[in-house]
Amino acid sequence: MEKSKFDIMTKTANQIRYYRTAAGLSQKSLAAMAGMDPAFLGHIERCLKCPTVDTLNKISTALNITLSELLDFDHPKQETRRGEALKKITALLNQLTPEEADDLAEIVFKIVQFKKH
Repeated sequence: MEKSKFDIMTKTANQIRYYRTAAGLSQKSLAAMAGMDPAFLGHIERCLKCPTVDTLNKISTALNITLSELLDFDHPKQETRRGEALKKITALLNQLTPEEADDLAEIVFKIVQFKKH
């Protein structure tokens, strides 16, 4: 494999892993959210497979980031307020029963809908 292609694959894999772990997601959960096989995602993160643009778009959508954010290799990563908030929410969700998590999701949905109007 040519060096430049491998460099891009490595940078892409690092980006996916960074955003996945920042969101508190396992490979299995991200793969499910993106509608892909967990083993394939693992291959992408280990630079064994080269993802298509469509696959990268599915991954970025599941991570709730834009495709351009996923492919922005030139800027160092900085925890954003949104990322920090997501970590806090994820930590709190992990402490809830499934029923409580459903209730909380409904409350958040209603707040977001209210703020949009």
